[in-house]
Amino acid sequence: MRIFSLLLFLIVLFFLAHSSYADRRNYVWTYQYRTLSQAETELEFYQTTLFANKEIWEYRIEVEHGFTERLDFAVYQIFRQEQGEAFKWDAVQFRLRYRFGQEGQFFMDPLVYLEYRQKLDAGQPKKIELKLILAKQIEALNISLNPLFEYYFEPTHASELGLDAGISYELSPQFLFGLEATSRTVLLKNGNETALYVGPTVSFASGGWWYAVGAGLGLNNAAETTRIRFLMGLRL
Repeated sequence: MRIFSLLLFLIVLFFLAHSSYADRRNYVWTYQYRTLSQAETELEFYQTTLFANKEIWEYRIEVEHGFTERLDFAVYQIFRQEQGEAFKWDAVQFRLRYRFGQEGQFFMDPLVYLEYRQKLDAGQPKKIELKLILAKQIEALNISLNPLFEYYFEPTHASELGLDAGISYELSPQFLFGLEATSRTVLLKNGNETALYVGPTVSFASGGWWYAVGAGLGLNNAAETTRIRFLMGLRL
């Protein structure tokens, strides 16, 4: 019932959306050099499925707004369901992005990304993430690199280093195809553990909406077997 209500809400917003592209994503984990323009607002919906010993589904609803031509802010509501368990509201998340310069001004265009996540379960750790977004657009070809650092507050005080990277080619203004790779290294007292993924991404845009779908295939024992993410964005 909760999932049905969520989908109904998104369908209504689809028909209310303006007829122009939203903050389109080429990839599903990697970010490009892009922020919302001043006074623009966007709704995004995420669905992520993890296939490991048991399936895990995560849903995110994001509302983001452009404060200036370089700075935007977003609020996420995150829901989660593990196989055999109840669907639950899992966390809230806040995000800032600040874009430096103009596209093509530097060898790779820089953007800073700051994120804070608060679990609703007080026993779970809070998380802060700092990400540097570097991107290069060469006509229809896009190359994006996102080195990042994540820190989990008490009780774990754990930290992670990661890198998300993507390369994509725009076949038409509506359709592009890409390849994406991600890594996460958990820094442990008795040694580090790294999970590696690689997989294809497809992005399609039309009117006031866009879709992006990507898969990550686990390359080592620390990674899930497969993970799939679907994104949808609507300019409001």
